Amino acid sequence: MKTRAQSAVRDDPRRSEAGNPLQGPRLVARALLHRIHQEIAEDGRFRMIDLLAALGAIGGFSCVIAALDVAEAGQCRDGADLVIVETRDGSRYYAGNLPNAFLLEGHDSLLALTYGAARNQGAVLPQETVLSTFRHVAATIGDQQFGRPRLADDDQPGALPISYVRRLWPIVRQILDMNHVPVRRRPLAIGMAIELAFAIDEQRIDPLLAAQVVTECAVPMAKIDPRKIP
Repeated sequence: MKTRAQSAVRDDPRRSEAGNPLQGPRLVARALLHRIHQEIAEDGRFRMIDLLAALGAIGGFSCVIAALDVAEAGQCRDGADLVIVETRDGSRYYAGNLPNAFLLEGHDSLLALTYGAARNQGAVLPQETVLSTFRHVAATIGDQQFGRPRLADDDQPGALPISYVRRLWPIVRQILDMNHVPVRRRPLAIGMAIELAFAIDEQRIDPLLAAQVVTECAVPMAKIDPRKIP
């Protein structure tokens, strides 16, 4: 497995993109949540775990796309911020500080919004649990265990995170494009949709489990090569 490094941002990448600001963020988040809910429901019924897994997966994927947008704009600084990992079969994955900035760092990152929603319901995901997920994902790159949520059998989502991304990302991208959401603000928009999902009364689950589901699905999808997704 080979690694190559690219440079990363000098300033907070979430605030350095020119163009239209995020228009009506709550409205965009509600539109995303409503559409994903429609897509995963069967005969009008859905599992909250599946909804959270789908949002976590596409949210994580939006983080790597945002990171690559920063790199492609030439706003890179040092090799630790965007690392390309190539496996023996020629697959490519991404790691480094830059994807993590959109995924976890800052009050408006995808997982920060997720953990804030869980905290509002009285649950705090231990830091060691979060770090364990990051370590596991990094250790399984190129392995069959990569992207498989470490959850109890009864808590497994109905599909793998990569399946949710392949199925739902084209739909999500269309909604984000229509609402002029900049690439680097898309993790925020999806994170806000996750916040709204936590508040659904129809099928509420343990907020600690909800945060774990999002984490287990988001972290690996923040490392995959967007070229794998149509």
